[in-house]
Amino acid sequence: MYTITLANGKKLTGLDMNGTNYVSKEKVDETIFKDNLSTMKVSDGETETTYTDMVFIQQMEWADGTFYLAFREKTKEEKLVAALNATSDSVTDVQVALAEVYEMVLGGN
Repeated sequence: MYTITLANGKKLTGLDMNGTNYVSKEKVDETIFKDNLSTMKVSDGETETTYTDMVFIQQMEWADGTFYLAFREKTKEEKLVAALNATSDSVTDVQVALAEVYEMVLGGN
């Protein structure tokens, strides 16, 4: 049996594994994965593996009533885009502040 521990400490227990999918006997509320996969620890009871920057792909119900959960790691490109987006917001704030100072100096306000 496998246990997944999410970034906020929430645990999914009693999971089986089939290939690279984790199998749950119950449907999992997918909202628990939102902004909660920066670290994901997977334990089989003996060993624990920590993954970083994971992406929840999907949950599929199979004919036998089990639910397959699929995850993947973010690509380098996805991590770069996220970092650029975070930086661009900060840069935009600085640019706006500088423009306001520039207008005050030129306009005498």
